[in-house]
Amino acid sequence: MNDNETSPNRSGGAQILQWRPRPGTPRPARSSPLGPPLRVLFVIDELDIGGTEQQILELVRHIDREQFEPHVCCFRYGRKAAEIASLGVPVHQEPKRLKADPGLVLRLAGRMRRERYDIVQTYLWTANTWARLAARLAGIPIVLASERNVDIWEETYKRVLGRWLARSTDCIIANSEAVRRYLLERGGLAPEKVVTIYNGVNFDRFRAPCDPRVRRDELGIPKNAVVAGVVARIEPAKDHGTLLQAMALIRDRVPLLHLVVVGGGREEENLRRLCRELGIADRVHFTGFRTDSAEWLQSVDFSVLSSVKEGLSNTVIESMAAGRAVAATDVGGNAEVIQQDETGLVVPPRDPAALANAITRLAESADLRDRFGRAGQKRVETLFAIAPMVDQTERLYRTLAARTQRAAAA
Repeated sequence: MNDNETSPNRSGGAQILQWRPRPGTPRPARSSPLGPPLRVLFVIDELDIGGTEQQILELVRHIDREQFEPHVCCFRYGRKAAEIASLGVPVHQEPKRLKADPGLVLRLAGRMRRERYDIVQTYLWTANTWARLAARLAGIPIVLASERNVDIWEETYKRVLGRWLARSTDCIIANSEAVRRYLLERGGLAPEKVVTIYNGVNFDRFRAPCDPRVRRDELGIPKNAVVAGVVARIEPAKDHGTLLQAMALIRDRVPLLHLVVVGGGREEENLRRLCRELGIADRVHFTGFRTDSAEWLQSVDFSVLSSVKEGLSNTVIESMAAGRAVAATDVGGNAEVIQQDETGLVVPPRDPAALANAITRLAESADLRDRFGRAGQKRVETLFAIAPMVDQTERLYRTLAARTQRAAAA
């Protein structure tokens, strides 16, 4: 047994899970919904709080257990691991011990071979690289990769390796048309190799009653304040610095404006220092890592995102699901979600003045915020529900399983 492997017991706690060796060689994937469920392994680097991790959680929560048996594997545990395990989904850890760890490939391949998975789906660069190598070494019938950013192949070695791995990958799932275009144009992949499946949002999280004063009081925000919120991990890709510069530009113009930074990360202390230097420390409030992002989105007046790279921002979708107007940068698939001047505002990245103007418009007009919020909520409930995301994923699995079965019979 491996002490890093856990699955939930009936009371929601964790118990040691032993991988079950299975005799025989890998088989072609089964495709009949009347037979045993297809065994699916989702692999990601880390199961911490984040948009991709939330998508895995929602997929395994809603996938048809009569047709699919989900397992999740990560290289590092995080806060989402226990939440996934509480659904009755086995969560396994295979530690990555070195930056370049060939042993990880062998260990993963050994486990995949013993478990005889029908499908392996990987997420993000690290797992897309090491776990796809392992899946092919293990003879897994169906291998998919999920790409969720538009700069993944900018470094030459990543582009070369990505193209090489794509040749033996059955399908690559992009979470926005922007990511799909990037893979076709920059990556040179065949159009039939890449499909777009939009993220799905659990709207029930935003329908529970929520009193905004509870969380505002927690941070000592004045009762008459207009509150903007940014919900994102504090890391360079989210470019909180540009947002803080925008806040400094309009400090005197919008005196009641406050900003709540929901999320933590390695750049937090640098951002706090920047707030002091810009003279806005009294207007910016940091929550640290939180698991109640839905409640925070319902506790702000509007949402802001200053990222320099995204695939499809869960924060944008979830903000609109909460009925909040959004001002976001025009990166990745953000403009696929936000309709300019109808459901929100889109501005160029790394442009504090443009972002400041968008924030000012929203801060100064409750009517505009309400109009954008209602229109945005309607839009995301139509395009980004969980049911279509799960249905499209299941249909893709069944199509690929049927294809591999036909190929094996030929």
